[in-house]
Amino acid sequence: MATPFKFSLIFGDGPNVPPEQIAPGFEMAEVPGHLFAVPFASEGEWQKNKAKVESYGLPPVKVSSHWLDKLMATGPDVDWELLDLWTKRMFSRLSQLGVETVGVYGVFFPVRNGFSKTKAMDQAIRYANTMADYAAPLNMQIALEPMADPGTLWPSYLDGIAFAKEVARPEVKVMADLAYLLKLNEPFEDVAKEPEYCLHCHIAGEPAQPGNGDRVEIHKHLFRVLRDMGYERGVSCACPWVSTDGGPFDFTKETAKTLKYLQNLRDEVYAE
Repeated sequence: MATPFKFSLIFGDGPNVPPEQIAPGFEMAEVPGHLFAVPFASEGEWQKNKAKVESYGLPPVKVSSHWLDKLMATGPDVDWELLDLWTKRMFSRLSQLGVETVGVYGVFFPVRNGFSKTKAMDQAIRYANTMADYAAPLNMQIALEPMADPGTLWPSYLDGIAFAKEVARPEVKVMADLAYLLKLNEPFEDVAKEPEYCLHCHIAGEPAQPGNGDRVEIHKHLFRVLRDMGYERGVSCACPWVSTDGGPFDFTKETAKTLKYLQNLRDEVYAE
């Protein structure tokens, strides 16, 4: 039997995602980098944040998301000095948490009105190379996340791969996010066209987490694609968490239910 992919959970991204209340059993954890690594915070503040993350008793923190916060990497007002400081500290601090795969949102690479798309692409390639320069000595990789936004340089998953190829650095690859694949009606099979480029996956369910609503066939379809392409990395739940039984919201209960739901589907798919 093929080695199955691993389930991860993003933690601390808002008041409904308290890290200390995540149900046990997840195989990985995903940290929102800008909230915990905080590049503009002092070294003393960083050490406090690092100790806080380590106190949560989470599974291995292997992935990050939420990269640039309010900064942008393209446009007429890019501050390269500020970006360099942010990037250097973010990679250093995330590596200290154990992060190996750094997720970077596509919305940080906008196509601005009145600004040359060619210049924006040149800026994006320059910044991707900057990230790769800091990632390489730490044995980290960058998962660019296309976000189905036509106002960005690479809105679709295949656009993201094309951009990564343009950058041509082994550290720069792509993340597949279910929500954005669905938004653009992209075939899930696109993820399998070049499996070596897929570093991480997100499952985001609207208006709630997996297991709430009729998404079984959607999730099974994605899981079959991942199984058939030999994907063994992480699949993170990045969800708008709500109560699935009408009672008071209980994060431990809901993460346990979600994990069980996902594990059952994964087991079913791998047993086919």
